[in-house]
Amino acid sequence: MPGHARVLVVGAGFAGLAVTERVLRDDPAADILVIERAADIGGTWRDNTYPGCACDVPTALYSFSFAPSPDWSHTFARQPEIQSYLRKMVAVTGIRDRILTGCELLDASWDDAVGTWRVRTSLGELTAQTLVAATGALSTPRLPDVPGIETFRGRLFHSATWDHDYDLTGKRVAVVGTGASAVQFVPEIADRVERLTVFQRTPAWVLPRGDRTLSRMEKRLYRRIPLTQKIVRAAIYTAREGYVVAMAKAPRLLPAFRLFAAAHLRRQVPDRALRRKLTPEFTIACKRILLSNDWLRTLARADVDLIDSGLAGVTAGGVVDGAGTETPVDAIIFATGFSPTEPPVARQLRGRDGRTLAQHWSGSPGRTWVPPSSDSPTCSSCTGRTRTWGTARSCTCWSRRPRTSTGRWRTSTAAGSSRSFPLHRRATTRR
Repeated sequence: MPGHARVLVVGAGFAGLAVTERVLRDDPAADILVIERAADIGGTWRDNTYPGCACDVPTALYSFSFAPSPDWSHTFARQPEIQSYLRKMVAVTGIRDRILTGCELLDASWDDAVGTWRVRTSLGELTAQTLVAATGALSTPRLPDVPGIETFRGRLFHSATWDHDYDLTGKRVAVVGTGASAVQFVPEIADRVERLTVFQRTPAWVLPRGDRTLSRMEKRLYRRIPLTQKIVRAAIYTAREGYVVAMAKAPRLLPAFRLFAAAHLRRQVPDRALRRKLTPEFTIACKRILLSNDWLRTLARADVDLIDSGLAGVTAGGVVDGAGTETPVDAIIFATGFSPTEPPVARQLRGRDGRTLAQHWSGSPGRTWVPPSSDSPTCSSCTGRTRTWGTARSCTCWSRRPRTSTGRWRTSTAAGSSRSFPLHRRATTRR
């Protein structure tokens, strides 16, 4: 590992790879290093391998604008394809030589005397003039604090760390959570298990996922005339962003979306009592809308129980719901999401005064593309604590945001002022 890097990127997922590609596109000789704690690149698409894992953003958008692929098999890509896409992109662009895997960030502190970051990793120490935290918001699985969880004698794991060595066939399985991951893997395992008990805290609005297999003709067209794929990408982007504008700026249109979601629920769930459990009380679009063609239908099966009183506790041999009823189970799968509001990197970055990013946020985090504080002027975060995108903006912005029109990295301080500095030539980092 080098003793110094002009630019140090932490994380080799979509964001970190986009930043690195843009820097190297402008200057192939740029002094940039990417450190990744895992043994491979890919971020969330490397780690999440649960059955049915797929993207809920159309593939035409969930890919880099500088690296289009005509080889996607579906309009919504599956996890193995996305991971393969990232590996291929890294190889083609030459980024792989700048990535150091198996290297975990332990601590990074700003040294104001010399204007550099002093970084401590699992493979040694180095300094960096600019540090980019691209660790993502979906990198640390979250397990709820449930009484008795440590006493359970069966198999227990999180959907993001799926236990592929454990055979679910014929088992009684409890699934805790009904979010974006659960709607994908629950239909996949329902046929294998003996009985499935799903714990729901809050129902979500569900819309059909318009997924289909891409034809050979489409793929051939994209290869021969790449402009057609760009046109499709632009059209899908415009349409999906239009949904956001309509929902945010024209709330009078929301009842139409609600009627569509309610019709989807009625088609898949004949039982009125179950439909009531699955009908949200909040206005559609106030929380993430889930996309699935078989989630609701799976919950209507005779061998699936939906518990809407929540998980109150765990015993040695089962789970206890909010009403105090215990259900014997052999395995518990937590689909309880991640910790996007305070990722581990927030506790590892320290500014001039020695405070961590988490301490600086103190319940009021910064924006996207901002440094932890004015105390650390050359640190940027690719995803601010308060910003996640529900449409296609992530990949689009990752492809475009790393550099301003002047070729300089721009940061904004917590106090509201902003500054920029070049990535490829010597710059003064002191204020």
